[in-house]
Amino acid sequence: MIRLSIILLFSWQIMFAQNKTVAYKKSTIQLGLFPGISTNGIDPGEYENLFSFNLFTGYGYSTRYFEFNGLSGFNTASASGIHISGIANFIGGNEMVGLTEKEKRRQRRKGYETNLTGFQISGFLNYTGTNTEGAQLTGGVNNTQKYLIGAQIGGLFNYVGSFTMGTQISILGNYSKKSMSGVQIAVLLNTTHGSATGIQLGAYNHAGVINSTKGPNPSTNTAMQIGVINTTGDMGGWQVGVINIGDRVVGTQIGLINIFKSGKSVDYKDGPAFGLFNFGYYINPRIYISNLFLTNYGIYTGKPLNSRVRSASRSVYSYNETVYSTNYTQVDELNWGISYRFGIISFYKSLDVTNQRNYISVSGELGHYNKRKKLDTQLNMRYALNFEMGFKLARKVSSIYPFVSVSYNYMPNDTFVTSEFLAITTGNGKLWAGYAIGLMIH
Repeated sequence: MIRLSIILLFSWQIMFAQNKTVAYKKSTIQLGLFPGISTNGIDPGEYENLFSFNLFTGYGYSTRYFEFNGLSGFNTASASGIHISGIANFIGGNEMVGLTEKEKRRQRRKGYETNLTGFQISGFLNYTGTNTEGAQLTGGVNNTQKYLIGAQIGGLFNYVGSFTMGTQISILGNYSKKSMSGVQIAVLLNTTHGSATGIQLGAYNHAGVINSTKGPNPSTNTAMQIGVINTTGDMGGWQVGVINIGDRVVGTQIGLINIFKSGKSVDYKDGPAFGLFNFGYYINPRIYISNLFLTNYGIYTGKPLNSRVRSASRSVYSYNETVYSTNYTQVDELNWGISYRFGIISFYKSLDVTNQRNYISVSGELGHYNKRKKLDTQLNMRYALNFEMGFKLARKVSSIYPFVSVSYNYMPNDTFVTSEFLAITTGNGKLWAGYAIGLMIH
């Protein structure tokens, strides 16, 4: 039975290849078992059917309104309406069989296309030889050789050979070769070689470019990538993931690791990058003391926001800092801690390097503090708002910036903090003002 089904599924490719000199006829309804045994006789490829019902495989020139096939359906020319098959639907394929290469080239120059305007529903495969305007739904693979306007919903994979305007949803992956405007959702992979507009949601998302709404050639639309790994060329939209990678990034990145290059066009601002580490501009080490810990070691990474704006009086950056803090021995029940800061820092901007002697920054901080050398089983949180000022030490050591900061802190689960300056007890927690003094290399 399985062998018979396979034979019936693909037999039309050999049995009914025909020459384009045949004049096509119209049939209101086709009823059949498989090609050659149907109400359209032994030459079903000569007929355009309004309706077609086939127990196994259906074959015809075109179907206008509705087609149902137990196994597969095949139309050599453009078709419309609803096409339902147990295994596969095909629009286009045999139309040029029997023509010489010269005749095939002549047909293509005339704009020959095999399009679907409507719906394909199958168990495993939907195929359109040129364009689809409508929807393809299957448990396996959807394939449109040129553009798709509408939706592809596949259990495994969706493919568009040109551009997509609409939606692609699958388990394994979605591919739109030239561009994507709409939504791509997959468990594993979403990709387009060209521009992306809309949303890509999957484990790995890739776009050739994500246009910016600002700059010398602004776009009215942009895109967001949400996934584990997001990659793109020039990026003017949003990336939200574990790892975000972009070429010229003027948009916003949110993730654990952000990799980018700054934009080129002058007098336009960039979006921020928020993550544990940002690679593409500066990496600054810091060391300081605070009212809680004897030593704090920080790695400070950031992204310029207005470095290309020539009229700006200050250079503004978004920054992220990962900090390890220790008292070396157990003091005041605090042994060590780890925290993360995110904020904005502003350096005085001048052509005269001797005037670049100060900066200010504002940041939010969240972290864990540990009472013992070994990691506590309980997560002990500390939250803080920090305001910081720094200045260049001297012209000969222009990369060293001493700084001082003040903070307001909150620990929700402990009242053991020794600082009493502006302290407020709230249930089992405490709010208080703190300080830090240290050095930054920039």
